[in-house]
Amino acid sequence: MAGALSILDRAKAAIQAFRGLDAASSTRRWREIPQPRAEASYVAAGAGIVASRASHFVLNNATGARIAQVMPDQLVGTGIVPRPAHPAENVRTGLARSFAAWIDQADADGRCDFFGIQLGLVRDMVVLGEGLGVWTADPATGAPQLRRLHPEQLDRSKSIRLDSGRLINQGVEFDAFGRVAAYWIRPSLAGDALAGLALPAERWPASDCIHMFKPLFAGQVRGLSWFAPVLMTAKTLEALIDAMLQRARVAALHTGYITNPDGEPLPYDGEQTGSDLGAVLEPGVMFTLDPGQDIKFSEPPDAGNVPAFVSSMLRMIASASGLAFEQVSGDYSQVNYSSARAALLEFRRFAATVQHQVIVFQLCRPVWRRFLLWQVLSGRISAAAFQAGKDDFLSVKWLPPKWDWVDPLKDAQAAILEIDNRLTSRAQVVAERGYDIEDLDREIAADQARMERLKITPAPKPAPGDGGAANGN
Repeated sequence: MAGALSILDRAKAAIQAFRGLDAASSTRRWREIPQPRAEASYVAAGAGIVASRASHFVLNNATGARIAQVMPDQLVGTGIVPRPAHPAENVRTGLARSFAAWIDQADADGRCDFFGIQLGLVRDMVVLGEGLGVWTADPATGAPQLRRLHPEQLDRSKSIRLDSGRLINQGVEFDAFGRVAAYWIRPSLAGDALAGLALPAERWPASDCIHMFKPLFAGQVRGLSWFAPVLMTAKTLEALIDAMLQRARVAALHTGYITNPDGEPLPYDGEQTGSDLGAVLEPGVMFTLDPGQDIKFSEPPDAGNVPAFVSSMLRMIASASGLAFEQVSGDYSQVNYSSARAALLEFRRFAATVQHQVIVFQLCRPVWRRFLLWQVLSGRISAAAFQAGKDDFLSVKWLPPKWDWVDPLKDAQAAILEIDNRLTSRAQVVAERGYDIEDLDREIAADQARMERLKITPAPKPAPGDGGAANGN
């Protein structure tokens, strides 16, 4: 009995401790929140539906279309470019030239170059939650090529346990150690006009596939649309704006009503049906009423400060998507240098995280490995040299496009101060601008040599303090 009481006491104490946290309480405000489950189960159950709704949102809503355009442009832009880091300069130069020549051959469908594939896969990741591509080879040259696929071609319905501890989860096959071994991909999307009957998924080795998504939690197998947190809010906002447009349209159709004292009908255009005259509600229309009839106008309550409310909703959507409000709305009328710089710096930290931890790791590095394999197999790189210095060949730095500055003069002066005081390197500053310092130095040297050959005198440097007016000081 004493043991039972002690168990009961411990249970009561646990309940009291549990209720001590408001966020862990079981009050009515939390009843609509689902009970704790593994996040992966939420994605497995609903990611496909969210992707479909996000696609509809992007195609039919101005805000969705704007986000789907701005986010890939900011993350990829004109392309994330490789800078080989092999210790031998001649090898670095040769690799850079070979890759530059391959860029235009990269797309198996021939619609864009490698950087266009980057942009398309990132857009798929933002809108649909994941980007999917498969490797093929150019029939004529044997050059590796990527074909961008719709992520839903990765068969979500295929989940099964195999032998020896292997399993397939939502179309992704794992080996006994939990590593991705293959992808089960349908040749076409269900419902495609030219696809005919739905064909079964085919097994593609993981080395022949690119599957890119932003992992949110451990155990995540498939990606989730970046629009997932904002779709409900965006739909509600869209309905509100549509209602306000209809309200304004009806309010503009102000109609007057005239009562004829002697009961004789006044001339009026319309379709007569018995004693009723049908007419279209148009601006300036005057209706005729029978004697004794009256009309009362509807006076709906004021909807409040709708523009401020819409702006607040847009800020919420922008914040959840990772963009600044101004980037989503296109309205920069309320920003100054300080606020714009603060917003852009915060966005750039977010963008740099996605660029290097998702895009570079899941897309760019596998592309570089595939490119090097082709170089070795085609004899452009000696197999013995590659085997002896494999790490040197694989070493590469990917440079995202440069960020535009809010105030180029101030930012340039800050960069010069950091270089002069040994707080950063010139190479780092150049890399942050999206350039390769070796290419830049060669261009500067070529410019200098050309100026000397043509006897062009360089412009005199301003004396210290001459830039005060330009700085606004």
